Amino acid sequence: MNHVLPVATSAVREAGNKALFLKEAVVETGFGFKVLSEREEAVYSFAGARAALNVEAGLFFDLGGGSLEMVLFENSTIKKILSVPLGGLRLTDLYAGGNGGFSGKNYAKMRKRILELLPGREDLPSDKKLDLVGVGGTIRALARLDQIRDDYPVNKLHNYSMKLNAVESLHQTLHRMKLKEIKRIPSVGQDRARSIIAGSLVVQLLMEKIDFKRLIVSTHGLRDGVLAAFLENPVAYRAGSVEPVMRRTGGQKPIPQTPGRKFIESLFSNGVLTKKERTILLEAAAEMPYLPLANPETLFYVVLESDSVLSHSDQVVMALSLARAQGMKRIDWIQATYQDVLDGSADETVGRISSVISLVDILEKTGSSLTLRFQGRHKVRLKLEGGKKHSPEELLRDTLKEFEDAFDLKISL
Repeated sequence: MNHVLPVATSAVREAGNKALFLKEAVVETGFGFKVLSEREEAVYSFAGARAALNVEAGLFFDLGGGSLEMVLFENSTIKKILSVPLGGLRLTDLYAGGNGGFSGKNYAKMRKRILELLPGREDLPSDKKLDLVGVGGTIRALARLDQIRDDYPVNKLHNYSMKLNAVESLHQTLHRMKLKEIKRIPSVGQDRARSIIAGSLVVQLLMEKIDFKRLIVSTHGLRDGVLAAFLENPVAYRAGSVEPVMRRTGGQKPIPQTPGRKFIESLFSNGVLTKKERTILLEAAAEMPYLPLANPETLFYVVLESDSVLSHSDQVVMALSLARAQGMKRIDWIQATYQDVLDGSADETVGRISSVISLVDILEKTGSSLTLRFQGRHKVRLKLEGGKKHSPEELLRDTLKEFEDAFDLKISL
């Protein structure tokens, strides 16, 4: 079973019969479970989520059945790790009645206990604006309920953003329901129905107490972090050391500067691209070698359905831009389908980005470099150099004309 990494968290960590359970688990399953410490659980969950998101400073939390693990991250450094016994199942076992509901008195006690154990803003040593990132089954269930209620057009949970008032509304709705009614909600399910009232209250009070207005959902967490830690340093992983993970959490591996990426950076440094456009284009350039570019419609849905560090809005723009650059015919119809997650300038942004993608595609395929020099506010001289292959002159001319029109520039070669 060398290809399986069995781990156990708070339920086993705190069990009085932990040793007996682990012994029986080996006998019954053949798996020797590694019981994660609070620190390991928090760091691995954070590392898994962090790698899949573009968050520079934030409070990452993993809400499980027995505990709430939190990591404060800022300036490429883990600043603080917190673990409190506020899991959804634990709270339900302590305060719910036999029918799974909460009496007014017990609900008030649970709320008071949650507020006592949650950190306050003064416990988070940071002057930066923090994002709140949530991991775990309760978070995913709340996000799916919110999407269904709002008829959200993007069918994905990762990097979905929920507002505080949405979390409050969902909790109130669930709190008014009977357990048998909650069990009938497909996005909650039989197993999570019993703990979601307590779990959603933890999320709500965490946001209120620290004054977070929105929650970013990550579908990547503990499992991703555990696997990455093991692959990077099996010895440290087995020894329970999270230091290698903590050292690498802030940095991204250097990305090779291909002709296309250099061109994107030159456009940004010269003020041609906005920061948002640069971010989308760099992500598109990184993904292009692995995408089905021959079929624009398939390309659109492959890009949109994959997990990305981009926000849903920016990912829709990237998918539309890539599809348009490959000649997709139904671009306006598809864009209208996702208009609820796009801003009013999306059409112009897609046109600008798709024109750059077309140029980047030529540069990457030919190995050419393209440099620019401004000769006035709207006049640019482009210099095309090198390359293993020559691009057809007509294709290059048409692509440059599209770029020229998209950015309102007058280009000379």
